[in-house]
Formats: sequence, structure tokens, C-alpha cells
Amino acid sequence: MRTLCLLTALCALLVSAASASAASVRSRPGPASCAAKRSVTVAQNEQARVYVRSQRGDADQHVLVGCLLRSGQKVQLDSWFSCGCSRGDESAPQVWLRARIVALNRYSCAPDPLSLGGCTGSARTVSLRTGETLRRASTGTSVAALVQGPRGAFAYVSSGGAVVKSDGTGETVVLDAGAGVDPASLAVAGARVYWLRSDVPQTALLIP
Repeated sequence: MRTLCLLTALCALLVSAASASAASVRSRPGPASCAAKRSVTVAQNEQARVYVRSQRGDADQHVLVGCLLRSGQKVQLDSWFSCGCSRGDESAPQVWLRARIVALNRYSCAPDPLSLGGCTGSARTVSLRTGETLRRASTGTSVAALVQGPRGAFAYVSSGGAVVKSDGTGETVVLDAGAGVDPASLAVAGARVYWLRSDVPQTALLIP
């Protein structure tokens, strides 16, 4: 009888522990905490998700959000108007994600191609952990390629084919303005960025 009572008590303890463990798992934020309703994923890795959703009550106003999968912490990165029905629609920003840092290039061009307004554009990197803008660069318009180095430093190939960086040495530093730069060749390894110009390898250092 005593043995039966001990076994019953042990089973009760095991069930209680299992329930507590399951509750702990259910309460852990995890990827589900970044699963916003009616959102579209723009970029995602093991640490973060970047997505677009419409503002509540206004389907034409779009919001870009970065979310850390482990904690569920969110950072609003940008917003823009686009109804898909107007020449005045704003362009969605270009987005790149590395670990917990998002790079985005926000650009716009005058709706009238004959307008003297032309295009404007600026890129920046943002920490999803702190919400802080780490580096900036004036891009002028959309960019052909972008890679991130350490601590938010980044390099990109402009629409005109120049290789530019933004790091500890300055916001807009031209690395290569020669003809023949291949945007698809832009790559980064650690703090060093690489690209091809007329099939000849080029490299530069990204200073944190």
C-alpha cells in the first residue's frame, strides 16, 4: 500500500513538471511572436524577420517592421503610401537583412519623367536590438546591390555602377567609379568587401 502511494505521488509530480515545462515553452516568444496578421515577409533569417503590413484602417498606407524572433521585439523601420492606382505612389524601400541588422534604401522619383525633380534616395542600417541607426549614405536612387559588414557598415553598387561604402571613415566614400563594375559580384567576407571590374577582382576594407 505504501509503495502504491509513493508511485501515485511520483506520477503526480511528473505530470505537474511536464505541465509546467509545456507552459514555459508556450510562453516563450519564439517565431510566432513575429507572425503579424496579413503581413508579407520581405527578409528573414534565424534571428529576425522583416515584413510589410498595412496600417490598421488604411490599406494604402504600408509599414515596414523588423522583429527579433527570440524576444518578439519589434522596430518600425519605414512607412509609405501606395494604392497601386496613382502616379503619386511611393516606392517600397529596398531591404537587406544580416543577423539583427537591417539595411534599407528608401528612394523616390518624380512621377512625371519630364519633371526637373529627378530622384532622391538614402540608405541606412538599423539595429533591431536597439532601434538605432548605425550608418547612412546618400544613394540618389535605387541601388543595384548592397552588402553589410561589421557593426552596420555597408557597401553598395549605385545605379550608375560606382562602388560606394558607408563605415567608420565616412557616410559616402566612393571605392570604385570605373566602368565595368559587375553588381552581381559584390560580396563581403568579415570586414572586407569584394567586387569585379571588367572581370578583375577588387577589394576594400569596411571600417566598423
